[in-house]
Amino acid sequence: PGSKTIISVLCNYRNSIADLEHQRINVPKISKYALGDDYHDVLKHKLFQLIEFTKNLLGSIEGRVFTDSAPVLDKAWAVESGLGWVGKNSNVLNKNLGSFFFIGEMIIDAELIYDSPTTDHCGTCTKCIDACPTQAIYEPMKVDATKCISYLTIELREQIPNEFHSKMGEWMYGCDICQDVCPWNRKAPLAQNPAFTARESLLNKDLDFWNELEVPLFQELFRKSAVKRTKFDGLKRNISIVNKNLK
Repeated sequence: PGSKTIISVLCNYRNSIADLEHQRINVPKISKYALGDDYHDVLKHKLFQLIEFTKNLLGSIEGRVFTDSAPVLDKAWAVESGLGWVGKNSNVLNKNLGSFFFIGEMIIDAELIYDSPTTDHCGTCTKCIDACPTQAIYEPMKVDATKCISYLTIELREQIPNEFHSKMGEWMYGCDICQDVCPWNRKAPLAQNPAFTARESLLNKDLDFWNELEVPLFQELFRKSAVKRTKFDGLKRNISIVNKNLK
């Protein structure tokens, strides 16, 4: 109640260890953002620090913080704030950070000086559209979520339709294809926060390792990890499909 300002923030997560892990072939892959600690916890902690810092500047204010944790229009507000533009893969793109970043918000009841949107810098490039294995990006800035590998491997609770199995390739959790091919990510900087460094326990694992995954190891490997969202049964479902693709 009484909200007057949305402060949007970006926090990049790209790290060289995850990049190297993704260069390995014929092994199941986890999206880069999920190889480190759960971004909900890490970014929210930083946002709570930011709101305390803001209170010290402005005095008595009320507010809440979010990071993909409530029905807040993260991308739309980031664009309104001038932090980037919506790329053809529907991700927010930033000239300096590319798109390998998380978005968070702080909504407060104080009025500040507002920023304005920036301009679009995708031009005629269609690399993300051309590279999507399932044609989920059916036109610039529009994605059919029911065809997106990230949706299929994370959010979908039922069985994944057979038509997508072979197109999933090596992806057992999430997908980075449309970001990896984006020219704005060629020089995306590495994250400074060690929480986003790929966990040692998830590196250099082969197909046999993932085929033998049981509940206790799942809970150990993915404690405080975003991968928990797909749950054990969901991850095993994904692994079985990748297993067929790799064999």
